[in-house]
Amino acid sequence: MTTELPRVRLDERAMVAGTTTRFALLVVLILVSSSAMLPLAFAGAGLNEGDECLLAAGGVAGEAPSADVTHSAAYRSCLAHHALLPSWVSPAVPVILVVLACGLFLVLPLWRTRRNRVVPLAAVDHDGLILRQLEQLAAVAGLARVPRVVVDPGTASTGAVVFGSNRRPTVCLHGGLLARRATAPRDFEAVLLHELAHIRNGDVTLTYATVALWRTFIAAVLVPYAVGFAVLILTALQKPQPYQIGLPAWRALVLPLLMTVVVYLARSDVLRNRELHADLAAARWGADPHIWGAVAPAPPARVLSRALRAFAELWRTHPRWDLRREALADSASLFGVPALPMFLTGVAAVLVNGQLWDLSVPGLVDQWAWNLVMALVPAALVSGVVGVALWRGVVHRLLTTGGGFSGAWAGFWLGVGMTVGEVFANRIALYRWLPGEPVVVLLVVLAGMTFAWWVAQCARLWATAWRGRTIHPPMALVLAGACLALCAWFWWWQDYGVILANERGLLSHPLGPGGGPHLADPTGQYAGTLAAIVIAVSLMATAVAVPLALPAVAVLWVIPLLAWAVRARPRGWVHRAVPGVDDSAAHGEPLPPLRGVLFAGLLGGVLCWAVVAGVKAFMHGWQPPARLRGLTAAILFQDWVSVAILAGAAVAAVVATLLVHRYQLLAALVAAHTAVLAGYAGMLVLSASDGCIQALAVFATACEWQPAAIWQGFQYLLSILLVLATVVAIATAAVTSVVRRLLRRVPRRRTRFAGFAPDRSELRGLAVRRLTVGLLCAGAIGVPAADLIVPLPQGTGAAAQDAKPSANPVLASQTLSEQSDAWYNLGGRALILRYNATIVRLHDVSEEASHSADGDALIMARLPSICADFGRLGQDAKAYFSTPAAEVRPSWQTFVTMLATSSQECLSGLDQDDATRVAAALQDLPQATDALDEVITWVSAGESVLKGS
Repeated sequence: MTTELPRVRLDERAMVAGTTTRFALLVVLILVSSSAMLPLAFAGAGLNEGDECLLAAGGVAGEAPSADVTHSAAYRSCLAHHALLPSWVSPAVPVILVVLACGLFLVLPLWRTRRNRVVPLAAVDHDGLILRQLEQLAAVAGLARVPRVVVDPGTASTGAVVFGSNRRPTVCLHGGLLARRATAPRDFEAVLLHELAHIRNGDVTLTYATVALWRTFIAAVLVPYAVGFAVLILTALQKPQPYQIGLPAWRALVLPLLMTVVVYLARSDVLRNRELHADLAAARWGADPHIWGAVAPAPPARVLSRALRAFAELWRTHPRWDLRREALADSASLFGVPALPMFLTGVAAVLVNGQLWDLSVPGLVDQWAWNLVMALVPAALVSGVVGVALWRGVVHRLLTTGGGFSGAWAGFWLGVGMTVGEVFANRIALYRWLPGEPVVVLLVVLAGMTFAWWVAQCARLWATAWRGRTIHPPMALVLAGACLALCAWFWWWQDYGVILANERGLLSHPLGPGGGPHLADPTGQYAGTLAAIVIAVSLMATAVAVPLALPAVAVLWVIPLLAWAVRARPRGWVHRAVPGVDDSAAHGEPLPPLRGVLFAGLLGGVLCWAVVAGVKAFMHGWQPPARLRGLTAAILFQDWVSVAILAGAAVAAVVATLLVHRYQLLAALVAAHTAVLAGYAGMLVLSASDGCIQALAVFATACEWQPAAIWQGFQYLLSILLVLATVVAIATAAVTSVVRRLLRRVPRRRTRFAGFAPDRSELRGLAVRRLTVGLLCAGAIGVPAADLIVPLPQGTGAAAQDAKPSANPVLASQTLSEQSDAWYNLGGRALILRYNATIVRLHDVSEEASHSADGDALIMARLPSICADFGRLGQDAKAYFSTPAAEVRPSWQTFVTMLATSSQECLSGLDQDDATRVAAALQDLPQATDALDEVITWVSAGESVLKGS
């Protein structure tokens, strides 16, 4: 029997609001950005040019310089002539900023309560009635003590404000409010309750700490940043070509504008949300709801006017009165997942990740640990902000209307925000406006959508299954798993994704044209297959190279799987979330049967067995000569078997999504990974017994049992299979969900079972489910653990390590271009200009001597200084860095040698009055000029690369 449920109102206190985490996101963004932006300001002002000495010496940015570089005279001379910020500056900036913000936080209340602006409450409350009323209302609000109260008699508004801190709050009553106390006592009480609600909710410290930190950031970071880049632009405009300001510098100049917009909009959104919470608390404590209706509603407006009002609302710290009235009538707006917070969270998270990426100091912190910090901080913040919002939205929808909430739209805006933030992070498009591979950037949007979709489905699943007194334990479990998965994503993105997105062609040739191992095809039939294998394995190697990849894959299907192990009984947390709800609603709807998902997984596993057997039968008939067998045949066998296992996983995912009404993504993940485990087990059995069935024999001629050898042969591919199975499951669930949504036009009525009576069969089913869940979890955790713990066969790890996009020659040429730019700017340009000026002087002397009556005497008088200048120039060029590029290094050495030889021979000839020797010395200069032209060509080519041409 089923019954239709009435609409209920969810208590906004039933779940954590998540606004504290959003404040934390802003604080982290400000602190991390300050640590990265202030050194950039010094660099723009020319106070950190020494940072490029490493590039000019042939080093790579972000890597610790070698001992040969640091001990070289040229490197030490470069640091002596160009200012270099100490390594402690970047870590010290956030500390200094916090100290200054704390000082401002303490000063703000003192400034707002100065004597010439406010007076104590006792100065106007002569009979003590206001104080006694305040004491009563503080007791109603549950405050341990009455806050300090002051009066601002000069303010005519009928409001109040609270400032200070949670421990020492100060309520400031405006003069207009006191004037209306006698005529509108209910209004006076409602305003006081609203301000007391801010104190009870702990809003005061967070609000004013953020204000103090933001103002300090503007004064101590944004202003110096703008000054530093102004100096950079003015300096660049005064210098001759080819010195130009690159696109990264212009994009970095826009970065503070983007940060200002993000911080202001996010802070305003959080403050508006906290105002609504304070309104609800005040109404719950007895404030008259009609007070919020005292303001006349705005007249109906046209589309353009409504759009302008909505845009203006984004910048307000207090919501409009009509929105406040709607929130009092229905708290649904507090459980919504609007697009703006999702977008701003995505932008802020990527900016945090990008700024941490810029702060990497080689040798100061272990690179593995720093990679974890760079990925974990934004992942935790996104999980805390977006994850909590999704949980609130799902639970509200579940308990009020029973409808579904996919979270895909919220995830889309999260992904768009991350993409916008990445564009301004100077990582995916360094020297051009758009990234070289836009398809890779699309993965950022898909990652945001997948994250939100998974969290929303897990929230619905666990909210349905959980029977505890509070919903917070499963919420923490799901968000922890989401944080781990997102941390693995950020790790992959910061190490490999930004590289793949930056240069065109890396996606199809991750190791460069012609890069990677060359596998010989003994029959000539599978050359294209082998080439595709090299590309696919090279790309997937970037995913499995992330240490958290396999644990993240495991939690994506283990966490939802655990929900089937919960015993069905009344949900205690529902009574707390919806006071007065009946017992039938507390039982909730049952979970979909687990057996359908397991059937799909086992079906996919059986299909894997059959396809693997077919591959072995095919390869048994495909037998090249013995001398051509070996690595190529083994690789073909490995990859065909891998395709078979993935095909079984895809079939399992499709069947699972068709068998369930809800939770398509979770069902596809469980079924696909069950199929992979079953199919991999079958592959191990069939391959380890190779030769026992003659028709399936591929490599062995006699029946032998070799499980260890097969494990080693497929160990590295197992990691790739687990990651690919996750991708296949997500893609399959997405396609199936879209198709089913398009085909299903008639909505289902929301019903719920009216009763619950556990019997013995249900208890037996619970025991079977728990046993099944335990076995699957053991496989989900044990197999990746074994793959990570057991050492890879000799050479496999090295091959995986070499399969990195950073080895691509396109990226190598970009690094050389950055080195040539640094080499030219820090000293090469000055040496070239000195040489050209000396050549001009020599030419002028020659021209003047040809028109002079005593040309020889003129030459003998002026030539010594010119030859000496060539000698000094040669010494300075020898003391400077040799060119970072090996192909032009001989040209630079020739230039240096010719200058030294020509100068020495010229001066010796002049001393001996040997005109022939002087002429011979000067004839070496064209060779030096030709060598220098080759160096200039190399510098120009580097500039072309940096400009994106």
